[in-house]
Amino acid sequence: MRADPFGYFATLVDCEPVLWNERHRAWLVSRYQDVVAAFRNDGIDADRIGPYMSSRVAPEDRPRFQHMFDTLSRWLVFRSPPDHTRLRGLVHKSFTPRRVATLRDKTRDVAAHLAADLHRRLVDENGTVDLLADYCIPLPGLVIAEMFGVPPEDGPRLRRWAEELGLIINGSLRDPDRNERVASALAEFEEYLRELITRYRQSPEDNILSALVRVSDEEDVLDELEIIATSMLILDAGYKTVQNAMANAMHTLMAHPEAYERAAADNELVPVAVEECLRYSGPGNIIVRRAGADLDFAGKQISRGSRIYLLTGAANRDPSRFDAPHEFRVDRLENPHVTFGQGIHYCLGAPLARMEMIAGIGTLLTSLPRLELAVESAQLEWHRSLILHGVNCLPVRVAAG
Repeated sequence: MRADPFGYFATLVDCEPVLWNERHRAWLVSRYQDVVAAFRNDGIDADRIGPYMSSRVAPEDRPRFQHMFDTLSRWLVFRSPPDHTRLRGLVHKSFTPRRVATLRDKTRDVAAHLAADLHRRLVDENGTVDLLADYCIPLPGLVIAEMFGVPPEDGPRLRRWAEELGLIINGSLRDPDRNERVASALAEFEEYLRELITRYRQSPEDNILSALVRVSDEEDVLDELEIIATSMLILDAGYKTVQNAMANAMHTLMAHPEAYERAAADNELVPVAVEECLRYSGPGNIIVRRAGADLDFAGKQISRGSRIYLLTGAANRDPSRFDAPHEFRVDRLENPHVTFGQGIHYCLGAPLARMEMIAGIGTLLTSLPRLELAVESAQLEWHRSLILHGVNCLPVRVAAG
């Protein structure tokens, strides 16, 4: 199921598109039109932090974790209007198309450098590499370091903090030390960010964090904890989403050699191929929501406070919306997938993620011979996470011939 949930998703779409799942104690919404409707329904709330604290944290433990949950609750993705509207507008002023375009050349340089090392090991030495660890993880990490204006050598620290925060954010398996680990990582990351904020107040620079500080100081509408929370959100999404999306895309292309060769031979096809990879095997299959009121939704009575799983991975293969949805079509032009969500919570970082994927995958396709898995596909280990969809390791080699 972790490797290939799409058969199960197809059954849900066909037989029970809005289903109560007792094990997860959540409604599973799988049909495209229902997922889109849920994204745009004012009665369906994005807050996961308040309910988590009230249901998963013992009353006697809440005081020592209060600051952690206060910070996480300020993440833009968990807020509702009017706070969400205010925060999104401010972040949008810093996360501009011009800033993303500025990062494009840096991303291409990073991709070319990483690919050159892969070429040496794969071609010159006839070896095997872990494409995830050696390319898909460091590329977004170095881009994030550039975005925050921090030294590249701080990338591993940022990644570790993102991994720890993900224990709550990405729906990991139960871990008795989960809250302690997240609180510790959050405290370290917060201290690191406060030092940067102080520096940028004194000496502004041309990066996203400095821009957030400037917006806050000029308009007096973004407090320091909101700057910190927003930076944590950008880090978490920027690392995990892009690395999983890129690894899944390469895994998909390697499984379809003809599509791989077509994209490698036609640079203009790469952006189209990226969109199809995001639809066919995106970096996540579930977005979690809560019912903010009693709802009559798609013929089901959903009680206030109920958990709702929007199965984007199922919606992206709904035959009522996509022609031959289980086929990977590298040149699919009409492709309104919901991998980045819709409505007011549509992913602000989607243009950045697309840019990184086009640069990263395009570089691999054009600078290396065609790659193939160095193990059987069934041997790949997939994340044991509810929210994320991706592999823990992606060993590859130059394809035979």
